[in-house]
Amino acid sequence: MPRTEEQNQQIRDERQEQILQAALKVFARRGMAAAKISDIASEAGLSHGLVYHYFKSKEEMFTTLVKKALQGSALVIQYARQQAGSPLQQLRWMTQMILQNIAGEGAYLFLIMIQAFTSDAVPEEVKQMMDDELAFSAIKATLPLIEAGQQTGEIMHDDPEKLAVLYYSLIQGLAISKIQWKDCPMPDADLVLRVLKARPES
Repeated sequence: MPRTEEQNQQIRDERQEQILQAALKVFARRGMAAAKISDIASEAGLSHGLVYHYFKSKEEMFTTLVKKALQGSALVIQYARQQAGSPLQQLRWMTQMILQNIAGEGAYLFLIMIQAFTSDAVPEEVKQMMDDELAFSAIKATLPLIEAGQQTGEIMHDDPEKLAVLYYSLIQGLAISKIQWKDCPMPDADLVLRVLKARPES
């Protein structure tokens, strides 16, 4: 019995995701400049030609991964702000989601984003995205949560933007540690959020 168009689309989507996951690991290990389509095909267990059927170039794959990382960050913050509870509880939920992602293969996306910001070899479209406000959208989108937490007395009173930078620097550092050390023990969300919590009045 021939496959339906819906089944064919599902197969295409799964194959594309398989290739992107392979590309993610290759880019993380070798960098954008040194990575080759043949490396990605080998990592995915697919033929060179089949990879080209889904992506025209390694640059297209890299750009797709950067977009995926940016969209993922925006979504997790959006969902956090929809959670019940105080601003700190919403931040805890968001931190738990991020840490779960890092514990899997999500840590590689953080390394891809570092390359996107620092490497001259990345595609022009990626450079443009990094120059735009979009690149800092996670920090800006987290500011209302931090400011709300300051109003409730849960989060320390300091420059909210600096606190957001501190928070994401810690998250990024954990992702890099996880890549470098596979069995790296990950802190829980409460430990991470200690950097933001208000200190009791002495």
